[in-house]
Amino acid sequence: MTEPEAIPSRGRGEDFYRSFLVGYGALFFAPHPVSGALFLLGTFAASPVVGTAVLLGLFAATSVAHVLKRARLELEHGLYGFNGALAAFAVFSMKGEAGTLHLLVVAAAGLTVPITARLIDGFWSKRLALPALSLPSLLIGFPLAWVMARYGEMYPWPATVLPPYLTIDSLFDPSFYGESMREVVAWPPSRWPIVLFFLIGFGVCSRRFLAYLAGGVMLGVLTGYAFLGWIGAFDFSFVMITALPTFVALACVFTGSGWRSIVYGALGVVASFFAWFGLGMVLTDHELPLLTAPFFVATTSMLLLLRVIPAERLRFLPRLVPLHQLGGPEGSARWSRDRDSGWRYWRDLTGQLDGTAPPPAGELKVARARELVRRSRRIVALTGAGISTESGIPDYRTGAVAWKQYDPAHFRWEQFLASEVSRQKYWEMSQDFFLVLREARPNAGHDAITELDRAGKLEAVVTQNVDRLHQRAGVPFERVIEIHGNEHHVSCLKCGRGYEREEIHRWILDGTSVPYCSSCQGILKPDSVAFGQPMIEAESERALEAVRSCDLLIIAGTSLEVQPVASLPLVALRAGMPLIVVNLQATDYDPFARFVFRGTCGSVLPELCRSE
Repeated sequence: MTEPEAIPSRGRGEDFYRSFLVGYGALFFAPHPVSGALFLLGTFAASPVVGTAVLLGLFAATSVAHVLKRARLELEHGLYGFNGALAAFAVFSMKGEAGTLHLLVVAAAGLTVPITARLIDGFWSKRLALPALSLPSLLIGFPLAWVMARYGEMYPWPATVLPPYLTIDSLFDPSFYGESMREVVAWPPSRWPIVLFFLIGFGVCSRRFLAYLAGGVMLGVLTGYAFLGWIGAFDFSFVMITALPTFVALACVFTGSGWRSIVYGALGVVASFFAWFGLGMVLTDHELPLLTAPFFVATTSMLLLLRVIPAERLRFLPRLVPLHQLGGPEGSARWSRDRDSGWRYWRDLTGQLDGTAPPPAGELKVARARELVRRSRRIVALTGAGISTESGIPDYRTGAVAWKQYDPAHFRWEQFLASEVSRQKYWEMSQDFFLVLREARPNAGHDAITELDRAGKLEAVVTQNVDRLHQRAGVPFERVIEIHGNEHHVSCLKCGRGYEREEIHRWILDGTSVPYCSSCQGILKPDSVAFGQPMIEAESERALEAVRSCDLLIIAGTSLEVQPVASLPLVALRAGMPLIVVNLQATDYDPFARFVFRGTCGSVLPELCRSE
């Protein structure tokens, strides 16, 4: 759960030990090898026996993941090691002989790996887009604890279960709020050197983390005190194992930073108390430890809520950070800033996104333009990035996504052909872009152009976009002219063999940094046109013929600043064909167009293209 740059790949041996150190850091949302090492020192300082168990769990899980040949990035991000460590804690939550428990740790930690892999590869992550969190260790830990209690007579330590005197009647019990109760349950001073190791570990990974940690502890103490007095305020299993990680996860790791995330994290802490209290009573009755179940239930429920609730309707909710963008507080904050800057750009220009702007044009102007569309029989739509930004696909020029993190020199055609390093950088960028394209859906602008086709008026769509949203909206493939190609297909530059992008996407997820043709080992490249690459001649010829034969050219979502497409409207003008321009910014053809509309494609095109 960290940025790839933070943990560069090394040799096989160094990769291994860094992987399990990062895995222990990831357990505390600080996936950094130095942080993991400091956390291990803190664990050994608290209990050498438990520290040894954690080492065994990390080693076993990382080893099994290597044997199963899981993707290197997954290993380097600690996705397997931290559940191995949690399996060690689950085993040692039960009383027993240390040697026996250590053997059980190795088995339990190894079993978490295939479960984690299944969650990453399957419905949980691919469809729900939810992190595995501690689910693998819980799926192993609870059955194992049940077997240990029933057949091995190994029962949970008192600190791992809800105190037996806590019942529903305990909530707001006045006897728990006295000063004498505070002195009984206060944390002993001997714990503070251990806390110091962990604070330094968090600081190494991210200084911003320290502020969130302080906030999480404070909210945990206040919530515990509100319901259970000093008992709740100083309960380690609630404050440190449940409330604190829930707040950190919801406030700065899995959502974009800001006041919405902090408020949502605070609500998550309250939810985690009820999960801790309710699950605690049930599990204690069955002689089972709490483990991390309250944290998992509360955090996953809150994340799932953000996944299913339409964010556009409840704008006070934070936005979920895509799993592939996770990188600690700084990464989440950067993603949030880049996303917000993109939305501000469009809102500041037109106000359309928040619904406060006036209509894009007077009713009379719209009616006249609609009449022109109604009379036309061979309409060509020339579209650009502006029609797809409303589907969540950022354009390069506005900086709505952190394109600036990539050096554009690597993406030039000649550099791509000449340099292995440039090809790797190209695929890194392309992979990020493809993940955005996969999630995008056609918007009202795409649907409006599809309506023209259904009415029998659409001659062709000439698009500079590589997202295939016109086809997904229902325009037949043969009517869409992808003048800059597309990102959904990959071809070998040597033998011409084609690949579906999903297949190449899986190669890269499995650790391939630069894919090559499986038939001839030639260079593979998406079918989109790179900077400096020659245009696709066949598509250019189709576009020219379509514009020559049209009786109306609608220019939508493009400022026409990139040649040679920028000159294509001249063909229509010289043939005496009318133009309609729909764009947020001015274009060179505005003075020559029959109608010009300043607005988003999704707000203007449906008005122009609807049938009456």
